[in-house]
Amino acid sequence: MTSKNGLALISLLPSLLVLDRVLKAAAVAGARFGIWKTSLVFELFRNTGIAFSLPISGPIVWLSSAAILAGVCALAVRDVRARRVDRMGAYILFVLGASSNLFDRIAYGFTIDYLIFFSRSAVNVADGMIVAGAIWLIARSSDAAA
Repeated sequence: MTSKNGLALISLLPSLLVLDRVLKAAAVAGARFGIWKTSLVFELFRNTGIAFSLPISGPIVWLSSAAILAGVCALAVRDVRARRVDRMGAYILFVLGASSNLFDRIAYGFTIDYLIFFSRSAVNVADGMIVAGAIWLIARSSDAAA
């Protein structure tokens, strides 16, 4: 990927944050509808747990979330100084997604999830951003090690 294409891609990443915040606002406002019969539903799910709804809640969740976010930001600064700009999109995805979920925890006391799969698993766009950023970082790190 050329640096011009890479910059164009990176410039689009904040739109995922905007999409996530709009969908969270709709969920909080009470929007509810089936997307794919009953297997995928859009509705508010108040996630008081940590990632993947693990039953850990309270201040430890948002403190650990803030610590992880700070650590990833520190890694991003290190990579910028080392001129490893090929990872910037991954850091941006991760940080924007984590920031959106952390904002929810601080403002509401829970993370706003809105995509419910099979009445069991609840996620949001920010979760996807975090996972995609982490996978991208792992992939780029293994490329560098090879």
